[in-house]
Amino acid sequence: MRMSWGSAAALAALVAAVLTAACGGGVGSGGTGSAAQVAQGTVSGFGSVIVDGRRYDDRGIAAHREDEPGVERLSDVRLGDQVEVEVDDQGLPTGLHVHATLAGALDTLVAPDRFVVLGQEVQVNADAATGPVTQFGGGYTGAADLAAGDAVEVHGVIVPEGSGSRVRATRIERLAALPAHLKASGLVSALDAAGFQLGALAVHTANAVIEPAGRTLQAGQLVTVFARPTGRSGSAAAPVLQADAVRIREAGGVGTRLTLGGNVAALDTVTERFRLGALTVHYAGATLSPPMLALAEGQYLRVSGVLRADGSLQADAIALRDGRNEPESELKGSIVGFDAATRRFTVRGVPVDAGTAQLEDCAGGVLAEGLFVEVEGRLGPTGVLAREVKCENEPSGSTVGRQGTAGSVDTAARRFVLTTSGGSTISVAWGDNTLFDDVTVPTLDGRRVEVEGVFEGEVLNAKKVHGED
Repeated sequence: MRMSWGSAAALAALVAAVLTAACGGGVGSGGTGSAAQVAQGTVSGFGSVIVDGRRYDDRGIAAHREDEPGVERLSDVRLGDQVEVEVDDQGLPTGLHVHATLAGALDTLVAPDRFVVLGQEVQVNADAATGPVTQFGGGYTGAADLAAGDAVEVHGVIVPEGSGSRVRATRIERLAALPAHLKASGLVSALDAAGFQLGALAVHTANAVIEPAGRTLQAGQLVTVFARPTGRSGSAAAPVLQADAVRIREAGGVGTRLTLGGNVAALDTVTERFRLGALTVHYAGATLSPPMLALAEGQYLRVSGVLRADGSLQADAIALRDGRNEPESELKGSIVGFDAATRRFTVRGVPVDAGTAQLEDCAGGVLAEGLFVEVEGRLGPTGVLAREVKCENEPSGSTVGRQGTAGSVDTAARRFVLTTSGGSTISVAWGDNTLFDDVTVPTLDGRRVEVEGVFEGEVLNAKKVHGED
């Protein structure tokens, strides 16, 4: 969906948006403004999309992302992504949006686990006790692969530090090239006539569109800046960005129910409040999980509550996400690409290492291609290290995966035939909300693909078609 930044319709939609900001506490663009609830946080699993341990049924909705101002496109959803989920008053998800925190060049590698992109310091996390373990993709297998000059996309939690902030990365993806628009998210500081600072990044706003319309930039706000690569100047230590657009990430209206994930900052036990990103959270009277939880700086929490008139959140439930009280990751779906020698496979596109996992209800105590499983485990740098794998009958209406070779492509009917390695065939249908990843309809015939979707009778309605080498 393409929206002109100058159109009245686009401005109205953006002003009405009530989605939670992708970077730790605030509501941003992409929504309808009608959501009764909004959930924001880190994708920790699938089988429905799981955000910080909570499941949201994504079968009836497509994911979108905004990589340039006002333009939303279909998107994949990956482990470690920062997402926003809109939920109606019946508890049904109505929107799913993927929001990268940073997109640009890796300017400086400060340490093996720390680097700088567009003046924002990024911290790799390998300790589940302090938050989601950083996932790597696009050819990266860990922090050792990072190199200065790489084009990267970073998903992460904004953690306030003094007048600035840093990014605790939840996913780092290597890109083939710089995107058409650079993106930087952070907390506004040092406002002046020329613009403001995001960490070490000087943002010049003379020619920028500020959204929502009519709002004034203020220190401490969480914003996302879009700019073309040609709009960047300065040094790696003191970069300057000529912004095309600055989006203020706002919370929804009074009474909006928010569920947020993030790291505790500025904890004040006397007034019983702390910050998650740009959002102040009041926690007096909140139910804690575990019950004897002692809040502390740096903890990664899932917080639920209601927005107050002053824009802060009155929490009524707080859960610690440290890999001990809840599983780090959960997956539910079909085994694809099974390797019997290593017991490695994928579920919903996520690599799983089940080499030491306990198997439950699996016939003969073995795993096999196509089995429907539920996986619990901890996060490694590129997927899930399974602790337990439970075999189940494939539930009707569940999201499943199938792998094979595409053929008999009928573009008018929007169908093709998937032939599996065992020789069986499946009729696959696609629609407007089907994501084609690393393959297109014209290049589909003869390609080996993995299809993710839901069966309706004998037809697999594809949610995603992923091309494989």
